[in-house]
Amino acid sequence: MTHVKLTLSSPTALGEQVAEYLLASEWLDAGFTTFAGQGHGQDFSQASLREKVRGRVEVLNIVALLPTANVAPLLAALRARLRNSQITYWTEPVQSLGDFA
Repeated sequence: MTHVKLTLSSPTALGEQVAEYLLASEWLDAGFTTFAGQGHGQDFSQASLREKVRGRVEVLNIVALLPTANVAPLLAALRARLRNSQITYWTEPVQSLGDFA
């Protein structure tokens, strides 16, 4: 089975909503990892005053590995539930996947 690495990035408050959705998602057969980051870009319309002054937005990044066939349905479900241009994603092929057991 081939897998894809899915990375989702969004402002922190929205990221928490994404994480909650993923916890109950039928499309992930394993967990995911979250980490805080800082987004730099052009659209600061939703940024706080502090973020506008600093020139970066606090974001939550979520990384999940999932079967290739589950990527499109998961993205469609997320888009339908959390339609927002501030949530971005990208995918990358996974060359290998395993553990050290």
